[in-house]
Amino acid sequence: MQAEQLAGFAWTFDVVHPDPQRRQTALETERMYQEEWSRLSSQARVVHQRVGEHDQLSAAMRDAYDLMFAAPVWHYMTSDAPAAQLAPFARHAVLYLRWETEFPAEWAEHAKSWTAKRLLLRALAEHGPTVDTHGDLLALVDAAVRREHRCEDLGYVKVARTLHEPSVRWLVEAALGHPDPLVGLRAGYVNWALDHPAAPVTPATWRAWLRA
Repeated sequence: MQAEQLAGFAWTFDVVHPDPQRRQTALETERMYQEEWSRLSSQARVVHQRVGEHDQLSAAMRDAYDLMFAAPVWHYMTSDAPAAQLAPFARHAVLYLRWETEFPAEWAEHAKSWTAKRLLLRALAEHGPTVDTHGDLLALVDAAVRREHRCEDLGYVKVARTLHEPSVRWLVEAALGHPDPLVGLRAGYVNWALDHPAAPVTPATWRAWLRA
């Protein structure tokens, strides 16, 4: 996928728009693309032994997929291109995480994938923030610390290590005094991870930190 193609994905940012109608229009667009891909996929299974027809349908499936919300997201987290080349796609990677955070029910209906979330957080931690994504990533880390734990949220700790450390420390300090003790514990673990940048961030180290 080329960065020039991203101009056609401006509509995707409406999945987190505060106006319900704007969100609904974006969801309907995504549903239309998903249904077209599914229709072509079903046809391709029927004609899989007719090579020429199957090849045509496979090409049409690729074209349909290239219009879907997932296209720039999966490109970001699976491409082996250098970080500089992937930077234009980072906003779409972060958008996927914003969608899950801000409108979890709509995200779950249209785009839920814990594998995608895990791989995205890993890729974001590897490539680091861009000027366009740093603020959103700070907000996502803060949200992950303060909400009830969700699957793959641990990946945000690795992302936190790549952000402006004084800003992360400020968020952590504020969360340490939260009335919910679990929020304080999650903030404390982020603080520990910042203090020990070479330490692995895993469920095992989380449990060990809790025992300590």
